[in-house]
Amino acid sequence: MADMAETAENETVTDPAVTETAAPGHELSAVEAAARIADGSLSPVDLAQQVLARIRVADPEVGAYTVVLEESVLDEAERAAKRIAQEGPRGPLDGVPVSVKDLFDVAGTPTWAGSSALRRACGTPAAADAAVVARLRSAGALVLGKTQMDEFAFGTVTPDTRNPRCPDRSAGGSSGGAAAAVAAGMGPLALGTDTGGSVRIPAAMCGVVGLKPTYGVLPGEGVAPLSWSLDTPGVLARGVADAALAFAALTGTDTDALPGPGVGSEPASAKGLTLAVPDDALFTRCAPDVAERVAAGVELLAAQGARIVRVSLPMVDLVSPAVALIMAAEASAHHRRALEDGAELHPTTRDRLEEGALVPARDYIDALRTRQLLHARWQEAFEGVDAFVLPTVAITPVAHGEFFLPQPDGGMDVVPVASTRFAHPASLTGLPALSVPCGSPEDGLPVGLQFMGRPHGEQTLLRLGRLYESLTGGPWPVAEVPTGA
Repeated sequence: MADMAETAENETVTDPAVTETAAPGHELSAVEAAARIADGSLSPVDLAQQVLARIRVADPEVGAYTVVLEESVLDEAERAAKRIAQEGPRGPLDGVPVSVKDLFDVAGTPTWAGSSALRRACGTPAAADAAVVARLRSAGALVLGKTQMDEFAFGTVTPDTRNPRCPDRSAGGSSGGAAAAVAAGMGPLALGTDTGGSVRIPAAMCGVVGLKPTYGVLPGEGVAPLSWSLDTPGVLARGVADAALAFAALTGTDTDALPGPGVGSEPASAKGLTLAVPDDALFTRCAPDVAERVAAGVELLAAQGARIVRVSLPMVDLVSPAVALIMAAEASAHHRRALEDGAELHPTTRDRLEEGALVPARDYIDALRTRQLLHARWQEAFEGVDAFVLPTVAITPVAHGEFFLPQPDGGMDVVPVASTRFAHPASLTGLPALSVPCGSPEDGLPVGLQFMGRPHGEQTLLRLGRLYESLTGGPWPVAEVPTGA
């Protein structure tokens, strides 16, 4: 449970009348909330109070937050309400609350990077916001607090966070808290980071949308690094229109061009688009439910006019080994002092960092060269193709503590490998990728459908994602978190 000491001191959040009206506020999309704030039918203060009330009720069951900045977000909401009444909205997210992964600096708050060792040793608040947090504030967003994550973002299963849609299972990682917060209605938007899939994996596991932009599009200043040549800030949202709105706010894109209701035209069909789908051999490395639902998603897009071509992913067997080498070497270099000082890290984190310290320079350089070659080969693969369509994660959410997974062919897989198999190509090449919930909540455990695009092709991915979402009745609703109340 996040530190909610301030909550008890603020009667506006615990007032029963506020709690009774929390449902409309916490179920609003970012697009809806921004529109209602702009037209005066919703106050930023009321929205912030309602979302905080939802956090108070739901987060003890989910464990999405490390800290909730209640006092500051209410102060920000009051200032936003006065400013909007006098001057109109400052930006596309004015008055909309967002959460940020605990890798991003937030002025006045320590950055713990999911590490108990840093929490014990580091009480120094950040002097300034991370660059992307500053951009959100410039667009008018209110920072709710910081979300749980794997230590140093080195993992795929955020340990202290439960999946709001299936509480006995993992929310994924390393941005597990961010995805869980969005799925549970504890804020419509969240910032995460994606190094080897850490935005898209929890998005798929929690039934929300995850956008990894092209590497370098969003600045990394003020973000604690895991692997500086792979790290990419990204967005988690309940629906594609919200992800598009957040991306516009972060990049200064014209919101009139965005896909989705309330922010531009919605695509009527996929006619004229060519989508590449991996060959059947790759799908044998998926859980059957994942393969079936992704195949059904592809058929749905074909029925809307998309031309589907079957391809073999370029040099796919080299992708994950190269990511693993680069990530381990760069993470170990950055966290060298923690290793040398004997910091009390999680045993798995320490093992990974120690392994990274043993990577020979020649192997690291070979991995970087492999990345260059793969980037060129993927560029060739996009000839005549608008986007690749593939699973986000090869498995459905795993039970807490589960590690070994039986394969359909009788072999065994492990959770970190199965979680990242389809995420790593976009990570290594720096290409943009979007994960959307595959099918509807009635289909069973969450599954992600992933669109991977050309460099700076985020708008194409967002339009494809919005089309698919509209065909399946999405976005998925807020999870019904059992609260024991």
